[in-house]
Amino acid sequence: MCLGVVLRLVVGLLAPALAWGAPPSWLADMNRAFMDLNYDGVFSYFTGQDVATLRIVHMVVDGEQRERLVHLNGAPREIIRRGNEVTRVLMPGDNLVELSRGIASGPFARAFTSPFDRVSEHYVISDLGVGRVAGRLAQGVAVMPNDSDRYGHRLWLDPEHRLLLRSELVDRHGSRLEVFQFTQIEIGDGVDPSALEPGRHEGALASVDAQSGGAEADADEARVRWRAGWVPAGFSMASSSVCYPQNRAEMVNTLMYTDGLAAFSIYVEDERHAQAKAHAAATRRGATVAVTEFVPGPLGRRAQVTLVGELPEPTVRRIARSMYHD
Repeated sequence: MCLGVVLRLVVGLLAPALAWGAPPSWLADMNRAFMDLNYDGVFSYFTGQDVATLRIVHMVVDGEQRERLVHLNGAPREIIRRGNEVTRVLMPGDNLVELSRGIASGPFARAFTSPFDRVSEHYVISDLGVGRVAGRLAQGVAVMPNDSDRYGHRLWLDPEHRLLLRSELVDRHGSRLEVFQFTQIEIGDGVDPSALEPGRHEGALASVDAQSGGAEADADEARVRWRAGWVPAGFSMASSSVCYPQNRAEMVNTLMYTDGLAAFSIYVEDERHAQAKAHAAATRRGATVAVTEFVPGPLGRRAQVTLVGELPEPTVRRIARSMYHD
């Protein structure tokens, strides 16, 4: 888009700060911006199926992370974060609780909060030039994979604060799978602390969750005994745990892998106690795919493997089918 003579003059004055060579370090700065800055903005989030419009308010108050996420279309929904405590404000019958771990941690935390020391081994980082997003100058950065086992990213960051203003998750053909973009945003001291307080929604129900969602297994059971026999080059296990989900008697093995940018989670449980239908299946929402497969488990029984991640479906299926019990 041609922004006129004035914009060209402004960009010229900012050229030293926007000179290529900076964006790789900007990716690391982006992580800190998400966590450290105060900001209040309205953004749109396109998942390939629909468009949601939301407001995000984030502040650090007395060293504590505070955040409020508000749906601006559809049924009234809010998610309030205060440290590790999450409060969901939903209308009766609204089961969209995945917002707390979806949109809230998607465009913002997603994989961008990971270290970027390994990214350059499996992605090519290039300059997309300077544009405008939400009325602000924005430096564009492309982070494209070297193989077909992961997706690429087009990012636009605020040059001054390094805050992400727009992101596109794209497949190997360049087709956009998800788009996140601020339409207006206030950054810094102008953010009003009262904006963190939940709104008034007649008839809405509030639930508070300060736990991880399940009890840990006993120490002698706590070692995850499942491994992925194949993952794309560059991926390694970031965390693993064994827990008993709420209202369940059987433990579930949970593993998370990352390459420093992309990430996926694996859940393994005995087929006899799994709650899903007993057949392989796949569902997709935007770029996020969830695949269920069954693999041989201990004592001659099958195990149900559920893998959730923002990777191409063939890659996800190959990983899930490679799971084995050590």
